[in-house]
Amino acid sequence: MNVRPFVAERPAEYADVPAPVTRRRAPANLPPGPRPKVPGDLLVRFQRDTPAFLLDLRDRYGDASSFFLGGQLFFGLFAPAMVHEVTVAQQGSFIKGVGFERMRKVLGTGLLTNEEPIHLRHRRMMQPPFHKSRLDGYAEQMSVLARTSVESWRSGTTINIAPEMMRLTLLIVARTLFGTDADRHTEQIAESMEVAIDRIERTMLPGLDRLDGVPLPYWRKFREASDQLAEIAEDLIAERRQCGVDGDDLLGLLLAIRDEDGSAFTDEEVRDEALTLILSGHETTANALTWAFSWLGSRPDVYEALRAEALRQDWVTGSAPATVADVMGTEVAGQVIAESLRMAPPVWVAPRRALRDVDIAGVQIPAGAHVLISQYVTHRDPTYFPDPHRWEPSRWTPQLHSALPRGAYFPFGAGTRKCLGDQFALLESRIILLHAAAKHRLLPADSLHPIPRAEPRATYRAKGPVPMRVN
Repeated sequence: MNVRPFVAERPAEYADVPAPVTRRRAPANLPPGPRPKVPGDLLVRFQRDTPAFLLDLRDRYGDASSFFLGGQLFFGLFAPAMVHEVTVAQQGSFIKGVGFERMRKVLGTGLLTNEEPIHLRHRRMMQPPFHKSRLDGYAEQMSVLARTSVESWRSGTTINIAPEMMRLTLLIVARTLFGTDADRHTEQIAESMEVAIDRIERTMLPGLDRLDGVPLPYWRKFREASDQLAEIAEDLIAERRQCGVDGDDLLGLLLAIRDEDGSAFTDEEVRDEALTLILSGHETTANALTWAFSWLGSRPDVYEALRAEALRQDWVTGSAPATVADVMGTEVAGQVIAESLRMAPPVWVAPRRALRDVDIAGVQIPAGAHVLISQYVTHRDPTYFPDPHRWEPSRWTPQLHSALPRGAYFPFGAGTRKCLGDQFALLESRIILLHAAAKHRLLPADSLHPIPRAEPRATYRAKGPVPMRVN
């Protein structure tokens, strides 16, 4: 493996990216939106709190709006029908947008960052490892690790739930991905991924890639972190090649799977998919759980219902193995996770770039324009979620699920871009929540500020370590 993700060229198989749409080239009939007179004012507002900026766009200008950042045309499209058009019905008219080129610096051409035609091949080959028949094995591993972690918490102490969830979910994904081989690397993986995510977030907008060459330690660490992650994955792959590729973990499956024509992943492709699984398998789940525990700390009624449900599970209270059917049959845990993903979706914005002129629900999008759809915004549509800023798990009834239109709720994306690991993440989240609820009650350490502030980055994080008291 000679080419690391940080310096890899954009694959030649990808579609050519159209030139950006500037003010001079912009069509006359744009949707309304902010047109500030002070240069740079909009960029400052956008960078300061992007989710709030996008929500304000929807509230002020409606489901479709337009604006310019860095001299380039952006559209905000927030109605469920528009989301469905962009992500499913006309997804072939778009490629991944701002930020994903930056992610490719760390994740290479894994499923999260890949474009067609490579993405379709990878998705087809990556489906077997996440087949439902394999999830039972993952469930029992998750349960054992979650039980051990929760039992280490001591009543009367304070734990920092954000790093605790990062540690636990990283351990789970490392074990299911690499087996015990990765245990010696988890600390370095966590540190390097933290640096990489921070630098990705700060250089997402067009033109900010020039910071890669700034000769300062802060920016040099971006490449160092990317290379360290790649090196760890490469070493684990080489070790597995030497001792045989067989194994029930995801790495063994990635090395063994074949496409319809008999072709296998190259070691570089295995590396990139492994790095993608590390990010998507621990960062996003940890963030969702941190928010869920924070809200639970302020809702004793929901906590008591969750605890009662946990104590009815033999795999929580006894020696029975955790199975997918039992875990995914838990109603209260499912509602808690669904509502937490609505309010604090780990992937909170999904940028796209138009490959060609396209009509989205009557809005004319010219080739080269940036399009922003946002889980954070659309999940707060009061038409479908009354009192949308309130965390209320009980809203998730079967009737709500059946009544929601396509595009109204999409925490894992949609279409062929929908996260393949969504069931893995939902399974992991319920297991951790239920083990914790059966053993402890977590309360906010600061009762005056029970819900942490948000720190939206490449994922929607809670700000700070989020200390909670263990009761």
